[in-house]
Formats: sequence, C-alpha cells, structure tokens
Amino acid sequence: MSLRLKFALIFLLAVVTAVIAYPKEDALFKSLGLKNTNTGVKQGLDLQGGAQLVFQADLKGTKSEDRDSAMNSLITVINKRANFGGTSEIVVQRQGSDRVSVSLPGVKDVNEAIERIGKTANLEFVEVNQTDGSQVPTGIDGKDVDSAYADYDPQRAQPVVTLNLKSGESTRKFGELTTKLSQSGALLLTLLDGQPTFGPARTEPINDGKAILSGNMDVTEAKKIAEEITAGALPVPVTLVEQRTIGPTLGKESVQHSLVAGGIGLAVVALFMLIYYRMAGVVAVLALIVYTTITLTLYKLSAFVPGYTIVLTLAGIAGFILSIGMAVDANILIFERMREELRAGKSFVAATEAAFDRAWTSIRDSNVSTLITCAILFLTSSATPIIRGFSVTLALGVIVSMFTAIVVTRTLLRLVIRQGWGRRYGWYGVKAPEEAAS
Repeated sequence: MSLRLKFALIFLLAVVTAVIAYPKEDALFKSLGLKNTNTGVKQGLDLQGGAQLVFQADLKGTKSEDRDSAMNSLITVINKRANFGGTSEIVVQRQGSDRVSVSLPGVKDVNEAIERIGKTANLEFVEVNQTDGSQVPTGIDGKDVDSAYADYDPQRAQPVVTLNLKSGESTRKFGELTTKLSQSGALLLTLLDGQPTFGPARTEPINDGKAILSGNMDVTEAKKIAEEITAGALPVPVTLVEQRTIGPTLGKESVQHSLVAGGIGLAVVALFMLIYYRMAGVVAVLALIVYTTITLTLYKLSAFVPGYTIVLTLAGIAGFILSIGMAVDANILIFERMREELRAGKSFVAATEAAFDRAWTSIRDSNVSTLITCAILFLTSSATPIIRGFSVTLALGVIVSMFTAIVVTRTLLRLVIRQGWGRRYGWYGVKAPEEAAS
C-alpha cells in the first residue's frame, strides 16, 4: 500500500470518527437526514442518575448448605430480567448473605422495574379434562423452556409468544404430552404465577420443541411475557426492602472536573511534546487527536452491540485519561530512538524505520503487560462494576494507542521526512552531523 493511500485512509478515519465523537452528533446526523442514530455514550448510575433497589431473599425454606447456590441463581435471574437485551448498563450484585442490589441508570418507570424484577414468574403446563374441567399437572414447567420471544401470527392476525423448549428430555416430554392430549381430546392450559395465561386450548402433536402460545394480548404484553419466561422463575421469593432515587448532579460536577483535569493534562502533555520533540511533537499531537476520536467513537458504537456496551463511569473516565498518557509514552519511545539513530549519522528515512523497529518490542511488552493486568481486574471484579469499567476503558485505550503509535504516527512521520522541509535536524531537537562533529 502506497504512503499516500495510507495517509488518505487515516485522514478519512479521522474525519469519520471526529464526526461520530462530536458531542452533539445526533443533531448533526439529523441535519443530514439520518434519524434514530442513538450513538451517545452510555453513562453509568454515578453520571446520569437513576434508581437503586435492594431486594431481600426469603431463605427460610432453603437448607443452609444450598443458600449460596440459591442466591447465585437469584442474581442470575434478576440480572436477566433487569438487563434483558444485554445493554450491561444495569448492575446486579449481592449484598450480605440474603440481599441483592440492583442499580438502574436512567430508569424512567421505577414501579415497572420493581414489578418486572420481583415477579415470581412460575410457568406451568396443566392438562384440562373437557368433561369435568379438572386440572392435572403435567410435570412440565418453566425449567423445560430454553427461550421465548414475541412474534406475530398472520393466520390468527394477533401477537403470539413462541416457546423454544430445551433439546433432549424436555422436547421429548412435551412431544409425548401433546400427542397424548391430541388423542384424548384434553386441553392444554398455560399458567404464569398460577394465573391462566394461554388456553385452555386444543393442541396438535409438537415434536420439534417449538410451541406457539396465543391469547388476547397486544405486542407489548407479548414481549413482556416472553421476557419473563426467558428470564425464568425466581428460585426464592424476594421482597423490596430499599428504594433510592439517585440524582445526576454529583455526576455532572464530577464529569466537569474530570474533563477540566483531562483537558489541562492533555494540553500540558501536548505542549511538552511540541517544545521537546518539535516536528515529531507535532506528529504526536496529531496522532493523539486521532487516538481520542477513535476511542470516543468506539464508546458510542458499542451501544449497537448487545452485551458489550461500554458504560462510562467516573472510574471509566479515569481509565481513559490514563490511557492517553500511555499513548504518549509510545511516541516518546519512538522519538528517542529516532534521535539516537540520527545522532549516529543515519539518514532520516533509515533513522525513522530503525526507530519504529527497535521501539516496537518495548511498546509491545509494556502494553501487553497492561492488558494482562486489565484482564485480571476484569475477571476478578464481577462484584465491583467500578473496577470493571476502569479495566475496560484502560484496555481499549491501550489497544487504540498501539494502533495510533505504530500506524498513524509512523505514516505521518514517513510523509513528513519525505518532504524537503521535513528533513531539518533542528526540527527534531538534534544537531546536524557536521555541527556535532565540529
């Protein structure tokens, strides 16, 4: 790939990411005719406010040796209910021996969230005798269901809920049940928390593990029921014992202070690079700008990847600011190597290539060690989302900094030294060979 083509691609990348990273990019996109872009940075509870709920589990009927397992299962189910769709903005964690805390950033309807999270959601299939109306349990319940989703049945012209049963034993049992009901003429009734939800209705043999449940409901209700079934029933009853509404005022002040501190630090670093490394410092500042726009763009675009959304918290901002320093550090290693090669009498082209080749191992090793640390922090801090946020933003910043240092800085520097005005020794803080000799 030619140098000019690389520069053109970098310039295009810088422009595109700058547009996306722009704080009011939604207004900019709407002016271009693009709507519903939803590319804003997702903020955590400490920045945008929201609600925090604490539920207490009733473990009276649970054996002491099974309580930890029950609490772990409870956290899993609550996390599925509160975080359905996997945006990862919601944090569910254990408090003490029998409580679960749920943080809901930016929640609008707290009562709806409480009802969704605290609902038991026990799903049961019951056989109904047409003669006397008696109900007989079938032994098939929500534990046999793998997933559920809302759909629309064109034949019935109404929303439905489609169930996918677990493969193997659950699908086999359901097939045998529906075959028996179709032969005997009995009806199948679906109960949710003991209330008739679907049926009673006739059924044909269903052997593929996919059942369609229909009733008098709209799309919203179908989605809600499907989400409840997918999340599963609570393993133990829970009671809401604490509810707090958290305002974003403290978060806004903290963000402003963090931005000011980051701006001052960035300006001081840029000034140092310009004074000490001169022309190379200019290249480093340009690469740093590209680094910042790429990182902010990745924050925003992560919202489109369910389960991997980057939620920015105060700790995450700290990780981002720290990664800026590491991005500059890579450039310093390269420029110092370049100076050494120039003092040794090499040409600008040879000195530049040697600088990147020799500095690469140091850059690689230092960044890889940081990434290993970030991975350890992430894997061992499942109960501490603040630390996880810090490790994610720092790791992402390190990866992007390696790209900007090796690709962006290298391309810009190659382009500069191929110009006549870009091969002046004084512009890199070193003396020309003849001056050094004299």
